[in-house]
Amino acid sequence: MSRAATKLVQSELDRLVTLIEVSRALTAELDLQEIIHRILEGAIRVLPAAEAGILFLYDPQQHALVVNHAIGFDPRVYELTVKPGEGLSGRAFLSRRAEIYPHKQEVKAVMGAAQPMNLKTFQEASGGTDYPQSAICAPLVYKAEALGAMVIENFYRPEVFQPFDVQLLDALAQAAAVAIVNARLYAAEHESRLRLEALNDEIRSQRDQLERRLQVQDSLAEVVQDDLPLSALATRLARITHASVFLSDALYRVRACDTASPASTLREVDMAAWAVLQPLLRQAAETRAQMRLSPEGNRELLISPVSAGPETLGFVILDARHRKLDAVDSAAADSAAMIAAARFLRERALEEGEIRRRGDVVERLLNGDVPAGADALRQAQVPLRLVVGTLRAVGDTQHDSAPRVLRTMLALTQEKLALDGRPVTVALKDGHVVAIQSLAGRPAGSEEPSLAALEQAAERLKALAPEWRAVYAVQDEVAELTGLAPAHHEARLAIQLREKLGRAEPVFRVRSLGAFRLILQAASGADIIQVCQTTLRNVIDHDRRRGSALLETFRVYLDAGASVSAAAARLGVHPHTVEYRLERIQELSGRSLRQSEGRLTLELALRVLDSAQVL
Repeated sequence: MSRAATKLVQSELDRLVTLIEVSRALTAELDLQEIIHRILEGAIRVLPAAEAGILFLYDPQQHALVVNHAIGFDPRVYELTVKPGEGLSGRAFLSRRAEIYPHKQEVKAVMGAAQPMNLKTFQEASGGTDYPQSAICAPLVYKAEALGAMVIENFYRPEVFQPFDVQLLDALAQAAAVAIVNARLYAAEHESRLRLEALNDEIRSQRDQLERRLQVQDSLAEVVQDDLPLSALATRLARITHASVFLSDALYRVRACDTASPASTLREVDMAAWAVLQPLLRQAAETRAQMRLSPEGNRELLISPVSAGPETLGFVILDARHRKLDAVDSAAADSAAMIAAARFLRERALEEGEIRRRGDVVERLLNGDVPAGADALRQAQVPLRLVVGTLRAVGDTQHDSAPRVLRTMLALTQEKLALDGRPVTVALKDGHVVAIQSLAGRPAGSEEPSLAALEQAAERLKALAPEWRAVYAVQDEVAELTGLAPAHHEARLAIQLREKLGRAEPVFRVRSLGAFRLILQAASGADIIQVCQTTLRNVIDHDRRRGSALLETFRVYLDAGASVSAAAARLGVHPHTVEYRLERIQELSGRSLRQSEGRLTLELALRVLDSAQVL
């Protein structure tokens, strides 16, 4: 054998050995991208004339061959998308046979029919070469199914590839197809195993959550079955959720918590800034949905409203530190809120029954009747002290809270007045708190602590509901039951008159109104009111017909100490305008403001009608 022949045989043998090494390496690799990289790299090694190569894989969704890996090309080559039968790779994919193209003419004959965009992309990716000088293609086939195709190219020399190179590339392609299938099977199995593990984790998590939910329901059910107090509910909820628990009513009063706390309202609890917490509480009350807040770090607050129908009765708040509250914690808070709602409704039913009972007693006392029963007799012993209280809104108040605030005011009034040790009955009447206290057996010369007790009640209500203020009118001693009704009417009018006089103290004695008290008493008589209306009828009719402000001007003039200039300043008009209006009042009423008798008559008539709320 000649030296050239021996050299050729040795070269082919070396290339076969390289092919075997590459094939072994492919069978040992399970990462798909690494396999594809080694396929092209191995093709370059076993085909010394190869300058570049592209490996296409078939994409069933696009119904086309797409570039998965390339060597010797610009990254723009990855934009190629070849249909089966198109170009060198598409032809090999469709025919499932390896092909050699020794000259540029053969290459051009096949590639020339490709899409113009693909030809342009190939030219840009190859550095300006339109067609390679020679090329070899081999399909990637596994069990008669084509997976893709490989193209090995030489850009500068024709006739560099031999039939033996085609056999080598075809053998490499078949080994590569097996490796790709194995890698895909491994990836699918690995993905299935991961999904199975995730499913098992989810099942374990759901099982654990189910066990926790059952424990939560069992633990909270015991609170209901054994009729345990709200403090026990808070303690059990804290143990379940590993969080601090606060139960409050709708006025943010802390009704129960899992640990001893000096806070009496949620404003005083160290959870979050009240300016941040209160809007969330209101939003929870309006939507009747849970709210979450993360004040700092890993701390989290969960607010669950205690609702009954459209009304919010209170709140259950979980304060978790160093952990996130999960769905079980949320469900536990909702369950606790339902238990608390039932407790609040039961308390309210008992409270409403007691309010009605006391209301009946107060109604009978105001009518001059003595209720039956030993307690009622003690409460009706004269002399009596009458107190009338009401609420006043501060600023833009949530007025739908007025009923529960009024009930709270009732409870505080009862609590504070009862500390005196004297029989007292406190009830609601026409939106007012009415208290009747027996002063029988009072030591001579002793001072009544009622005013101080009522001031404490007003201050406490201010702390619980800052958007509301309590006002109490305290009457002098009533010597006879028949005097309660007029005293009650006078006290209610006194509260209204007090506001018109610009006084803002929460507790006042009716007698402190001085001469205005005579006006209140006069305002209670229908005949007096009729006389006053007659006195000012022409002025009243003039204001109504023309929309003028004669009476308002007169009212401001009196409040300004009968000063025309001061009244003009308050009304924002010229002093001549005030003088003109006062002249019209004199003309219409027939009484002179320059004479003391005429001025006093007009003033008393105005004050009486104002107090009686006739104007």
